[in-house]
Amino acid sequence: MREKIAFQTNAPVTVALAYADGLQVEGRFGDQIMYTLADERVMYVPPVVRNKLVELGIQPGELFTICKAERKQGNRRFIEWQVNKDNVANDQPPWETPSPNGKVNGHASPKPPNGHAVSHVQNALASSIDAALAAEQYAATKGFSVRFGSEDLRAMALSLFIQHAREGGLR
Repeated sequence: MREKIAFQTNAPVTVALAYADGLQVEGRFGDQIMYTLADERVMYVPPVVRNKLVELGIQPGELFTICKAERKQGNRRFIEWQVNKDNVANDQPPWETPSPNGKVNGHASPKPPNGHAVSHVQNALASSIDAALAAEQYAATKGFSVRFGSEDLRAMALSLFIQHAREGGLR
């Protein structure tokens, strides 16, 4: 059985599709689209995500970031699915990636979110993603297939963050 991505709220996941089209299935909360990913995992998402993938022109094998974001409007909370093309080519971390409306992740300026520790966590996540991609590419040149999943990236980022804190980087 293939590993299924469990989307955590406000935790972006970088993936690549194995095929352009997903399969519409009946889920516990209505229709869902099942996608097979390039790393042989599967993800189940609402049809709105399929529409965003089509709008962005996401092709099989192309990296993109998907996030099940919780939003507040007054006292009301709701889920908003965010899908962004991965910008590995221009080396911008995901939180500095402009959206089609010209804003950066919903903010008017491309500054990291407030909080010294938050920016260190983001830097650790970006570094772990870059390291994982480099390791996968290097392994491929040696004839090995190495794939890092979201849990691997989380563990690497936490290790980097903890090491940075131990070295006195957080005050």
